[in-house]
Amino acid sequence: MLRLDRIDSTLRSAWVATEFKDRDLERKLQALTDAGIEWLRETIKAHGWPGHRLVGRSGAAAAWRLIQHAECSLAFQKRCLKLLRDAAARGDVPLQQVAYLTDVVRMREGKKQLYGTKFRKVKGELVPYPIEKEASVDSRRKELNLPSLAAYARKLRRAFQPS
Repeated sequence: MLRLDRIDSTLRSAWVATEFKDRDLERKLQALTDAGIEWLRETIKAHGWPGHRLVGRSGAAAAWRLIQHAECSLAFQKRCLKLLRDAAARGDVPLQQVAYLTDVVRMREGKKQLYGTKFRKVKGELVPYPIEKEASVDSRRKELNLPSLAAYARKLRRAFQPS
C-alpha cells in the first residue's frame, strides 16, 4: 500500500500540474486507484478499517488518501466513512481524516461540504466548494482539530497557487 501511495502521489502531482488535462496520467491514476481500492476492500473484509494498529501511521494515512481520491462506489465510500469515524473514536486514526472524507461523501451526494476541505479554481483563484452553514464552519473545523478555513485556504494557495 505504501508503494502504491508513493506512486499515486507522484502521478497526482504531475496531473495537477497539467490542470487535470493529461488523459494518459489520468488513466494511470485510475488503474492505480482501482488496484488500491481492491486492496482496501479485502483489508476491510478481513480486518476492518486499516488504522494505525493494523498498518502503522503511514499505511493508515495512505488508506485514507486512497478512499478520499477514489472514484469508487458511493456506497463503499460511505461504509469507509463509518469505519473511519469508528476508528477515529478509538484513537486509531486522526480525527481530521473524518472531515475530509465527510466532505467527499457529501459532495458526491450533491450536498454542500461541512468542513471546507475541498477547493476548486474560480477565475484563477482557489476557493472552497460551497459549504453548509459557512458562518459556523470554523467551529466545526475546530471540533475535528482542523485550522480555521482562512488558515487552510492560505496554506492551499501557497502550495498550489504560487505567486
